[in-house]
Amino acid sequence: MLKTYRGQEYEMIGTEPYIRRDGTETLLVVWRSHCATCGKPFELRTPKESSKFDPNRRCQKHKRPGVRVRESKGGAPHAA
Repeated sequence: MLKTYRGQEYEMIGTEPYIRRDGTETLLVVWRSHCATCGKPFELRTPKESSKFDPNRRCQKHKRPGVRVRESKGGAPHAA
């Protein structure tokens, strides 16, 4: 399954079990995308039952909370 978020593609590569702090079990969806800053692939996880999809757009090395990714003139994302 592919999802697009603000021009960036995310590929669902699987699910994995997760135990919440309260001890209940759930499933996380594992997504793969490419960092909007360096272009390297990275993975992220979201709750399977979540109705909202608001993923990270950068890898762990380039994460910048609160800083938006802007589209360049060529259409490729880059950091604001």
